[in-house]
Amino acid sequence: MKILVPYDGSEGAKEALKFALSCKCNVAEYTVVYIIPTIVGISASFDSYIPASVYEGQDKTADELLNKAKTELENANVKYELIKVNSNGNEIAKMILDTAKENGVDLIVTGTRKLHGFSKLILGSVSAGLIAHADIPVTVVPPKQE
Repeated sequence: MKILVPYDGSEGAKEALKFALSCKCNVAEYTVVYIIPTIVGISASFDSYIPASVYEGQDKTADELLNKAKTELENANVKYELIKVNSNGNEIAKMILDTAKENGVDLIVTGTRKLHGFSKLILGSVSAGLIAHADIPVTVVPPKQE
């Protein structure tokens, strides 16, 4: 079995990776993916310039987050692949599902930030999008209770 874990460094993502690694006796390979979100301009009424340094910063952040996941994967002594994908304006859930399909994944294990109200409306829910549109099983792991 191949498991894909979307990883953004959040507590939910950390718990999802931990949970996925607890299943390692049944897993042939892990794929950990970070989707680089699209930067949206301030207003639709005028063009906005986004400096290259912002994109470089996003790429650096992606590498740092994937390196944290890499440490966990190496400590667990499992076969893995790290993938960084630019969303190019697409929904994060769609990009995760496309990556899962391209890599022959059997299960997606994702975290949740348990967003509510306005935050959920603005930021959306990647886990809800995965559940709604996936054609493979999705396991949603909550963040650790404080």
